[in-house]
Amino acid sequence: MMKKNYIGLANSCHDSGIAIIDSQGEVVFAEATERYLQNKRAFNITPDIFLRTSELISEYCEPDAELVLAYSWSDETEEQVRHGLEFIGNSTDALKRFYGEVPEFVENHLAFNKFVAQSQLCLVTERGRTIEYELTQLGGRAKNFISRSYEHHMTHAATACFTSPYEEGVCAILDGYGEDRAFACYEYKNGKIREIEKARKGNLASLGVFYIYVCDMCGFGHLKGEEWKVMGLAPYGQPDEEILSLFREMIHVDGLNIEFCDDSRMSQLFQKIHLLRRTKDQPPIDAANIAYAGQTVFTEVLFKFLNNLHDIGISDNLILGGGCALNSSANGRVLENTGFKNLHVFSAPADDGNAIGAALLAFYEDNPDCRPQTTFQSPYLGSTMSEQTLEQVRKFSRLPGLSECSDAPAKAAELLSQGKIIGWVQGAAEFGPRALGNRSILADPRSLSVKDEINLRVKFREEYRPFAPSILEEFGDEYFENYQETPYMERTLKFKREVMHKVPGVVHENGTGRLQTVKREWNERYYQLIKNFYELTGIPLVVNTSFNVMGKPISHSVEDALAVFYTSGLDALFINDVLIEK
Repeated sequence: MMKKNYIGLANSCHDSGIAIIDSQGEVVFAEATERYLQNKRAFNITPDIFLRTSELISEYCEPDAELVLAYSWSDETEEQVRHGLEFIGNSTDALKRFYGEVPEFVENHLAFNKFVAQSQLCLVTERGRTIEYELTQLGGRAKNFISRSYEHHMTHAATACFTSPYEEGVCAILDGYGEDRAFACYEYKNGKIREIEKARKGNLASLGVFYIYVCDMCGFGHLKGEEWKVMGLAPYGQPDEEILSLFREMIHVDGLNIEFCDDSRMSQLFQKIHLLRRTKDQPPIDAANIAYAGQTVFTEVLFKFLNNLHDIGISDNLILGGGCALNSSANGRVLENTGFKNLHVFSAPADDGNAIGAALLAFYEDNPDCRPQTTFQSPYLGSTMSEQTLEQVRKFSRLPGLSECSDAPAKAAELLSQGKIIGWVQGAAEFGPRALGNRSILADPRSLSVKDEINLRVKFREEYRPFAPSILEEFGDEYFENYQETPYMERTLKFKREVMHKVPGVVHENGTGRLQTVKREWNERYYQLIKNFYELTGIPLVVNTSFNVMGKPISHSVEDALAVFYTSGLDALFINDVLIEK
């Protein structure tokens, strides 16, 4: 029987991605489209990029394997999206007849929905055309490829469940919107995923869309993925009963269903909330109370939904997926606010991660007797830095501060202990939106001013945005209350009061940090760097933020890394064993 490799394409209109699974079911490559193109969120761009895809197949696929293409939206999606566009058009016409002139906030909302639907229709109808052509050029076994598609929320569930360390669990998927709903629940057992029928289909309510509203009310761009800003700003806010009451009336939980209030009341609430929206001439801090209220109601709804799910009695292991699982502030409070005892959130729970889910669904469809591993799923699945380009830099750049470094982790720790801010680019890139020690900007957490320095002269972003602590596993309990192992920087925990003064550079306004647990077996070089820093300073953690500037994806190539280094306030840059100092 001919062996097969599986190419997963997350073909959403935003945050698309590609993944490759080998004949043994191992993820050998996974990357968001935005990284290669350096185009934030890669709107309207298919993941099978011309020429790039054939390079990936040649590098990561087994040469004698048949290829299976797997998509993250089912064949029914096109019809569903066309119905959605028709509904939006009819709604616009009806509102114009009713209002005469449609209010601006309604017009903007309809325009957003139309843009997303048209974009999704494009990626669904055009899916795979580039890769199909690329495969014909590869010849041989690539000519007879197989194509399959899977329901969107099921691909989310597959990514979440198959990367988890559990043999059994219950899975909740919550996002902006899928094919006919915005949430779904599944039982995971013995490598099989079964949908829980109590979660009703066809419901237009969405916790993800609710957070989009909050993001918009704060004056941030949800199409730019600025929901992060809401999370960062929320701790600076205070309870405002008027805003809290408006948000709470918008959305509620009924069993395993999330519901919006009726359309007429929602329209009234929109008009009231819109009056509170931050204007362009106001500083972001003026929206802190809105962010606080939005984050509060988001967590209230999430925890009630998850408690109802736990009450079914399937498992104490919770597996979260979908875009809402990127809300690290909520994730860190799940275990203390629900009946669950364990939580897994993969490094890429949003739509780009569905490339892995689609490919694994195809693999297990062909290999029903195989069981997923319960070992740690590495997030270091992306591209590596080109050695050829690095060699050209060595030969031709004539950079005065360039040198070869025989012990990069030790040298990096030394520079950090001196207060230097460094770029740390090593090995394969992380899959997902967070830098986990291979595409990172690092700094000394002992400095109170380090957050302002990085925001002002390196990242060029708002002063309220926090940074993450990467901490050695053995010190987690010493620094955090109710410590939970956090391999993918997926949850925010509370610092213990007695250690806050030691690491003020990574303590957020509310005393929390979105931490990353670092183990030697997960990332040896990064672990050794932090261990060296600990031996020099007595502090077992470093400041970690992604290697990019605001508005750009995490750097992909040597050229990208050099551009960030020389156009920002970084003091030093490590690319593997090459060190460049200013």
